[in-house]
Amino acid sequence: MADVKMKPILKQLAAFLCTLAVLPVLVRYGLLRAMFGPARACQAVSQSASKWAGPVGEYLRLAVLRRVLAHVGPEAVVSFGSVFSKPTARLEAGVYVGSYCVMGDVRIGEDTLIADHVLAPSGGHQHGFERLDVPIRQQPGQLQTIRIGKDCWIGTRAVILADVGDHAIVAAGSVVTTPVPDYAIVAGAPAKVIGDRRTRPATSDK
Repeated sequence: MADVKMKPILKQLAAFLCTLAVLPVLVRYGLLRAMFGPARACQAVSQSASKWAGPVGEYLRLAVLRRVLAHVGPEAVVSFGSVFSKPTARLEAGVYVGSYCVMGDVRIGEDTLIADHVLAPSGGHQHGFERLDVPIRQQPGQLQTIRIGKDCWIGTRAVILADVGDHAIVAAGSVVTTPVPDYAIVAGAPAKVIGDRRTRPATSDK
């Protein structure tokens, strides 16, 4: 019983110590933000924090991201190598982001699992290409907020370019180009609905 009571206290102490440890990074973020704007500053410190390994690295990374991103909920995990490019990103409680993910302007709902190497940039129209007399890099694009619902599972190497509803599953390697309905199971490139979680037979460990 004593161990159960001590665990939250130890977590709070660890979070406080990590905040102290990352103060130099946060000072650097403030300077970069003033010089280059919030988006480039966010990307820079996120890249630095992504290199911290192990459980201590996860705590340190969250200590930075909680002060750089719009919101990071309790019990969230951001694994080694994952980078956020937009400070407007929001991670709700219990979100897990695997290793080597790249996230743009995303809203990720409670208890959603993001596997390794998932890309969720700020939509699929970041670069304009309509004009042939102007290089693509000089043409304006449109940034989009990508919403991934609660209790979702996004498989390894998926690319998310449109919203994903609550309780949905995106199979590994899929490319989501159109919105995914609640409870849908999608796969492919482009991703298509191949099932519904509500109609699959229940399984038992017995």
